[in-house]
Amino acid sequence: MKFTSKAAAARSARVRPAGGFGVGGEAEVIIEGSKEPGDVNLPPVPAENRENCRANLPISSGKLKKSEASSTSTMPHGPSRVIPRQADIDIDILREMYHARAVTIAGVDPRLNASRVAQRLGVSRARVDTRLKEWAEYGLLQRLDVWPNPALVGRVGFSVDLRVTDRFQKDALFERIRLIDGAVGGIDLVGEWVAAQFVVPSPADVQRTVSLVRGLRGVAEVGASIDWAQVETSRELTPLDLRIVRVLRRYPTESLSVVARHVGVSTRTMTTRYGRLVEDLAVWFVPVLDFRALAEPVVSLNVQLGPSAERESISRAVRRAFPKSLEFRRAPFGPILPETYAVFFVLCPSAARLEELEGFVRHLPGVEAVELLVMIRILSFPETFDRLVPPASSTGQA
Repeated sequence: MKFTSKAAAARSARVRPAGGFGVGGEAEVIIEGSKEPGDVNLPPVPAENRENCRANLPISSGKLKKSEASSTSTMPHGPSRVIPRQADIDIDILREMYHARAVTIAGVDPRLNASRVAQRLGVSRARVDTRLKEWAEYGLLQRLDVWPNPALVGRVGFSVDLRVTDRFQKDALFERIRLIDGAVGGIDLVGEWVAAQFVVPSPADVQRTVSLVRGLRGVAEVGASIDWAQVETSRELTPLDLRIVRVLRRYPTESLSVVARHVGVSTRTMTTRYGRLVEDLAVWFVPVLDFRALAEPVVSLNVQLGPSAERESISRAVRRAFPKSLEFRRAPFGPILPETYAVFFVLCPSAARLEELEGFVRHLPGVEAVELLVMIRILSFPETFDRLVPPASSTGQA
């Protein structure tokens, strides 16, 4: 998410909707003016109903005009239910799940169980376990996708922001994106912008892929690509490592003993190999999340820092004012962000406080610009890594 392009400047203005923050039609109330196609005449509101309105709020009996309606909408339905209660520990659980206790593209450790999380947070195991079950039951955590480190399978990664022609057709666009060779994931946002992630054979293939994306039906504009740094590693994936990765992709949350049985090795060997793969960042566990399961809006808060800004002071100020926040950690791998950027994921207490969040950060010393992006879901396209990682039956035991 860059502030340097005109596209980002326009997007920054678009991500502050004045109405609801759910994905759906917007309504514009027209108090005066001639009747236009699509206008609907509403009957007068009975006086008794008007008197029952809290605080005697005014109710217009004017015309309601729907805007930006699509003939057909392919936006997927979100989770059928929203988790009924907020939990202060949601962001804390996420923080503990990530290896670096901050968001990185290398993802989470799926075998960090409820007991260990509870111990680190100083709460009961039952409380953490109940919340994790709610994440799964209500569809917040859809699944985990296991990626081999792209560098170890001969790929380089990059991300790109896209402006769509019809925000109600984003699901159809994502289906077209996933057909492009190298597509591995995407981020769906409220409004006209989305992001897509790719791994390709070489840097020369980045622009070729961007050109393919630009030509897709439903794409109005493509931002500059954001390259991923690669992990410098002296190891290569052995045939057995590849076999383990393939099985982990199929059974990402199973115990190591179950994974070992599918791989055909002892639990001891599996434990040793798994530990090395995780420690060397050779395998990444990427959470696939649908934030529509939460009542609180989840915001990607992108901050451009000026020369006088103190990053740590700004981070502390954000966490104090909005405790349910998690910083995107700069790492020697993944998206290469300028040093003048800070990115946070914030569970805002309510949609009504989004402007308060933006205004608070804008007035912090050293902050030059702020962009708020309300997140809908994180997607994963498994087909690319399915092709890159050979089937388990074709690998040896080395």
